[in-house]
Amino acid sequence: MTARWKIAAEADLIDPVTPAVLTTGMLRAIAMTGRPEAPSTSTFRRWMHDLADARKIAEVTKGIYLNRLGHRDVSPAAAACWIRARAFVSLTWVLEQAGLTNNFGDTITCVIPTDPSWTNPQISDRKTRLGTFRFFAMPARLVHIGGPLEDYRDLRFDYERASPEKAFADMIYLGASARSRMTRPPFDIDHERLNQAKLKRIARRMGIAQLLEDWLAQRRLVQSDPDVRDNATSLLA
Repeated sequence: MTARWKIAAEADLIDPVTPAVLTTGMLRAIAMTGRPEAPSTSTFRRWMHDLADARKIAEVTKGIYLNRLGHRDVSPAAAACWIRARAFVSLTWVLEQAGLTNNFGDTITCVIPTDPSWTNPQISDRKTRLGTFRFFAMPARLVHIGGPLEDYRDLRFDYERASPEKAFADMIYLGASARSRMTRPPFDIDHERLNQAKLKRIARRMGIAQLLEDWLAQRRLVQSDPDVRDNATSLLA
């Protein structure tokens, strides 16, 4: 017979108010809270193992799990801020997920806000069981830019994830920086599908309006080259 605490704990996991990303400690609290027959440590560990085997939870990295019971379609990207503090999902991964590029990968790209008064963040790649997280540093004022939240954050998700327009603007900014390994957005990106008014507002608040205009001018030049149709233009070099 299944222990009552297991039935109650899994009911809690199914509840949509339970977070999509859970730590071992959070799972332990769910198993124990209000349970008169709380499990021993070894029993709890076996339960976690059984949850993972049944794909009810998915381990991202040691101690961090996706709650598949309550959030069936949750992306590993939701765990970004647990992998690196303050991480904000953005850049190429967001554009790929929006269908704006020809590429589709499992590398989740993020920006981490920085400030002179803060400790410099660790921005090396972090490989996990569910994909690689790639991090880029940006000044905090350019990550959280103020103005309407829906301009720069995709509010369909309950974790910090850039709107496609903000992800594109972040690429423009980092691609122009000699200190960044990020490249500019490719010229074959489906730029017309972005909300142009929103993009311009973001660019103004980030102070990159001219960088955006430069990219657009170069893109028009590339598109006007007849060799582009044969994917042979030297302008793409």
